[in-house]
Parts: sequence; structure tokens; C-alpha cells
Amino acid sequence: MTSIMSFEDRGRSFETKYALDQEIAFKIKAKATHYVAQWAAERLGLDEHQSAKFISDLDSLVLVDKGQTLVKERLLANFAENKVDISENALERLFLLKHQQAAKLVLKASA
Repeated sequence: MTSIMSFEDRGRSFETKYALDQEIAFKIKAKATHYVAQWAAERLGLDEHQSAKFISDLDSLVLVDKGQTLVKERLLANFAENKVDISENALERLFLLKHQQAAKLVLKASA
């Protein structure tokens, strides 16, 4: 009977760890998107009110499936519309950089 309980405890432990890992991954993605949105708002020359709305709109996209892709598409469209020269590759590198910054911050806070 002890081995069965140990197995069940182990299963719960794995489930708890998985849930925590998913939460941390989401926080990192959300923070990275926020950082990119702040950077983009500056590049687009938005005022404080426009910037806050722009960032909030992009932040909310993280909640939907394929949100990161939607954020990138929206940013590229906004840049093209406002004649801001940035390639898809450069935007991807920016996301990676901001993801690293967000990961450091979130992991430090959760430690």
C-alpha cells in the first residue's frame, strides 16, 4: 500500500511542478510582450495615452491562442503603416532579447 501512495504523491508532485512551470512560462511571455510593446510605442512616437492603450491592446493578445503571432503581425502592420523600417527578422530578435530579460526578472522573482 505504501508504494501506491508514494506513486500517487509522486504524480501530484509532477502535476504541481507542471502547473508552476506553465505559470512561469506564461508570465515570461506576457512580460516579454509588454517590453516589446513599450519599445514599439516609443518607435511609433505615440503619446502617453496612445501608448498606454497600444500596450494594453498588445498585452491582451497574449491571452489568446497564437497570441505571440498576432502581436508580431500587428506590430509589423503598425510599423508599415507608420513607415517605421524594421524587418521581421529584427522584430524576432527583439522578441528573443526581451524574452531573455523577462525570464531573468520572472525567475528571480519566483526564486
